[in-house]
Amino acid sequence: MRIVITDTGTIWNPDNPNLEKFKDVVLVVCLNGKAVTDKYECFVSPYKQPEDVYDEYALSGAKLNALNSVESKLRDRLGYHEDILFLTDSEPSTLYPFFVIREKSRFYNYHLCTLSPWNFDDKRKRNVHNGLLSNLSALRTIMYINSDDYLKTLDQQTDIDTSNVGVGEYYNRYLPTVINNISDLRYTGGTRYFDFTTNKYILLQDGAKKVDLSKVRELSTQITKPLEKEFCTLGMICYPDYPDEEEDTKRGIEQLVPRIDGKKICNYLRSLRIKLAEENGIPFESEECLSVGPCAGTCSKCDMESKYLLKEIKKIPKAERKVPKELLTEWEVES
Repeated sequence: MRIVITDTGTIWNPDNPNLEKFKDVVLVVCLNGKAVTDKYECFVSPYKQPEDVYDEYALSGAKLNALNSVESKLRDRLGYHEDILFLTDSEPSTLYPFFVIREKSRFYNYHLCTLSPWNFDDKRKRNVHNGLLSNLSALRTIMYINSDDYLKTLDQQTDIDTSNVGVGEYYNRYLPTVINNISDLRYTGGTRYFDFTTNKYILLQDGAKKVDLSKVRELSTQITKPLEKEFCTLGMICYPDYPDEEEDTKRGIEQLVPRIDGKKICNYLRSLRIKLAEENGIPFESEECLSVGPCAGTCSKCDMESKYLLKEIKKIPKAERKVPKELLTEWEVES
């Protein structure tokens, strides 16, 4: 396993003491153009600050472009590793290493942990952070901490500095559990998201079906398996695989991917199913999904409800069927 951080993170940076036990596998991507630590291995970006440019987002864009120019070298530095864990936070630039090498690779399993900006942060910052997370199809696992959800657990009088410290400590507590879970998933398939209700990774297609409140896991405090760099000495062997083109295309189209707004989509589609049943007089019970995490917005439980409604509505003459007027829009999902 390799753990990738940057020199720009507010939580995951070379000064975080929780990373010291993993120093042999940590890679610090130095976005500011110079090495910042002797404690960990560094990958230094060729970034040089442009003259007469002072806009924060223009400078941040220049850092992304600089890192993108050495994307192949970054891949080479990571070498051959089954699992690569990107530890990022609410600073958009911490997502840059993942963003530039996120294309799928049969030689890597990409894992991402991240934290959303506060809802009172600059809108541009929130939009950039969301944009960098718009395509998560290359991921094997994702843990997404919604800072708004964490904020709801705090006293209304809590100041911003205390909130920042608190969410950092909260995030740090999950690291051993995340690493142990990833190690256990190594020889399994499918894309998973971290569910905060049960404290474990759940397959996207399973979703709510795997949320069992009687089997909530305690957070780990120790790493159960040693983390080591892996080396390939015999070269990469690609077994020939010639799937039927139509089946391969179908799998690609139907593949579920995690979404940071998955829970909002899930809730909205569920409300539409309930309204559809009510307006057509169809007996229908739908339990609220207890899963908390970046799901795909739909899962096998959602599919079961949809198939049931489709079966029942076919029994109603077309002229008598009623369809809710609400439509799913981008605005409704993001609001």
